[in-house]
Formats: sequence, structure tokens, C-alpha cells
Amino acid sequence: MFVALLCGVMTLSAQKPFAGRIQYETTVEGTDDPNVVSSFAGITTEYLVMGNNMKKVISVQGFGQIEITNGDYNVIYNVLDISAFNMGKYFTEVKGDELQKELAKNKMDYEYTQETREIAGYSCKKVIATVTDQESDEESKVVFWVTNDLNVGDNINFATAPGLKGFPLRTETDIEMGDETITMIQTASLVKADKKVKAADFYRPSDATPMDEMPDEVKAQLGLGD
Repeated sequence: MFVALLCGVMTLSAQKPFAGRIQYETTVEGTDDPNVVSSFAGITTEYLVMGNNMKKVISVQGFGQIEITNGDYNVIYNVLDISAFNMGKYFTEVKGDELQKELAKNKMDYEYTQETREIAGYSCKKVIATVTDQESDEESKVVFWVTNDLNVGDNINFATAPGLKGFPLRTETDIEMGDETITMIQTASLVKADKKVKAADFYRPSDATPMDEMPDEVKAQLGLGD
């Protein structure tokens, strides 16, 4: 009985969704222009991840930008936090039919290859995504290196790569810059479980106001007036 109980506890533990922090470093390939290389060098982005949800927080000189993709409720929140200047927090919300309309603008087809590499201690497989603009029929390529060893939800990629299986620890995206095409690469440098990450971290901040209700005086200070 003890052995059976222990096995049950171990199974539940193994099935517990990953909750923690994933840090990405940004680099570029395809250019020798020192200005372009230096503009990307040193860019570090950290996400909170739990189950089907991701959260990114960027803070620059008191201005905060929060991006939440909540795959449990299929909603995206973008929050502007200027409370450091006593101007509050404001959000936009994309969900339901509006979200489906946005996601339908591009069709994504995935080629799952057998090519592998290790990233941040996790085995990853290469996935080549063909992105088709549904209005212009123009195609572009994005390369994902995904792991199936990180226990995240099946809907974790709903906002950025709908239908992609596995969690991307590296993304390679081609960008047109002047007369050349460069590849921006975001690679996970740290994957760390964190018990402090909770479901509430992926809800819209309760003290945020809808963006279209931003006071005129705040818009004026931000240069958003008519």
C-alpha cells in the first residue's frame, strides 16, 4: 500500500505544470553592421510561465509594459504601467471574436524535423514554421526549437504560434532591415522553477483602467492627444 501511495504521489508531482521563470538572450545573424549587432546585444527578456500562461514585463526609466497571454481563458492583456509618475495603469484586452480575427490573419504550417540540440539543459527539436499572410499570400519562415520535457499546457502557444506542439526555447525570425535580411534569435539561457509564480500573476492587474478611458491630461503628457 505504501509503495502504491508513493507511486501515486510521484505521478501527481510529475504531472504538475511548470511554474517559473525563463530568460532569453537576443542575438542577430546575417549582418556585419556593428550598429545593428550592438542594438541587439545584451537584450535580455524574462517571462513568467505557468501551465498555459506567459507574462513579460519590461521596465524602462519608470515606464512599464506588461504583456500577458492567458491560455486558460484565451485572452491577451497589454498593460501600460506609468504609476511611477503617478499616472496609473492602463490596459487593452483582446479576446473572443476579436482575438480569432487577429489570429486568422496568418496561417501557420509546421514541419517537425528530427534535428535536435540542447538548450538550457533541455533537449529540443527543430520545427520550421511557414507563415502565410492570408491577405497578400506572402510567405515567411520562422524556426522554433521546442522541448517536450517542460511540463507546460497544450495551449501555451495560442497567441504567438497557434497549434505549435512543444515549448520554444529558441526562436529564429527573419527581419527585413534596409537592403538586407537579418535573423533575430532569441535563445533561453535560464529555465528556473519558482514556487512564487502563481495563477494570479497572469490575471489583468485589478488597478488598471481601460486604455480608452485614459484621462486627457495623461494623454497630453504622453503625447497621445489629438
